[in-house]
Amino acid sequence: MSADKAPVEKLPLAARKNVRDGWEAKKPALEATILGHLGVPWTFEVNPNLIYAYAEQDSYAFNSLGDCINAYFEAFEWSLKSFIENHGETGKNELNSVCTAHIITLLPSTKFSYCGAEVVDGKLCLVFHPNSLGSNISHVAQDLPTALSTAPQPAGASSLSYVARHSIETDYDTQIQEMLTKARTVLQNEKWAFTPDFEQLGDKLKNGGKDVRDDWQTNLGSFAKSYFESFVDALAREKFEEDDLLREGLEEGVPNLVVRLRLVDKLESGYNRLVLDSGDLVIETTPNNWGTNIHYACEKLVDIL
Repeated sequence: MSADKAPVEKLPLAARKNVRDGWEAKKPALEATILGHLGVPWTFEVNPNLIYAYAEQDSYAFNSLGDCINAYFEAFEWSLKSFIENHGETGKNELNSVCTAHIITLLPSTKFSYCGAEVVDGKLCLVFHPNSLGSNISHVAQDLPTALSTAPQPAGASSLSYVARHSIETDYDTQIQEMLTKARTVLQNEKWAFTPDFEQLGDKLKNGGKDVRDDWQTNLGSFAKSYFESFVDALAREKFEEDDLLREGLEEGVPNLVVRLRLVDKLESGYNRLVLDSGDLVIETTPNNWGTNIHYACEKLVDIL
């Protein structure tokens, strides 16, 4: 069944009554609940006559059109609560800023097997497959992070997707200070710094081709932290804390006292390498090898000094 059917001209009386009682009567309270979750008013926009055009004879939507419509929006509210529990104020702000119209719609689409969500023209669209109206309703908005990540971004927004930025916030920002403190303690110098260029990493991974792992956005933060952790592990393994000559040699080789993480198109061999570049120590890998053998990334630290 196509996703471009015309709305029916008039709903049967039973369907109109169910839309009134099962959807329209419940809509204001549900909108108020969404306001409580997101802090700004959102409205629901749905054409029952269009939805009914996809209702198969004796199906849930055919017999209870209003209840079926309401079920999609209630499923969204349930998923929204879970989204906020996991993503907090950052997630709420992202949803409010990306969905500029603050409107939630229900429409047919062939992009999903049963149902899903996407952002179109600033609206959050809950969508159902034309052949699956009323099926798997509870899953309609279960992947809001992906819907936000694939949405058109406001002017001036980061080139990183929402999923990637959430990974950085939760898996890197909250843990990297511990790694840095360990490095500074071992090296007996508070000026050492870790500098990941997340925009560069994201651009390289996004455009790295078919062999780049498809979950890179969800692990961008955790893997970046692990690359720097491999540097800290190398310091411990080589006993830098006990050897002033090693510490002195490292500072001579890395006068900027900066450890960076960089993706390059190609390595001569191996999965990772360490290079000295313009006063920085740079951990390099390729998009295809992102996340591979992380803990050995800095094993040749002493060799390059």
